[in-house]
Amino acid sequence: MGKVGQPASAEVSGCKKRKRTAYLIGVRQKREATRVYAVVATSAEAALAQLDQLAVDGMETGVVGALSRVLWSLGLDPGEMRLV
Repeated sequence: MGKVGQPASAEVSGCKKRKRTAYLIGVRQKREATRVYAVVATSAEAALAQLDQLAVDGMETGVVGALSRVLWSLGLDPGEMRLV
């Protein structure tokens, strides 16, 4: 429990801050090469959901990897995606 005048920590209050990761999402369309996007999200499902909002018919997506230690060097903001 926090002291008077100080907010309780995130873990004590039950809302633990989730670590962001750049998930690598492979996108494939008919007759095209597979493209890989780095998507900053708190989970792989959230990253796929973000890319699925932009999906067109005949487009396949899947998680192919993740980057957490070099996220700062990519310069991506939360919710941003970039072709790698």
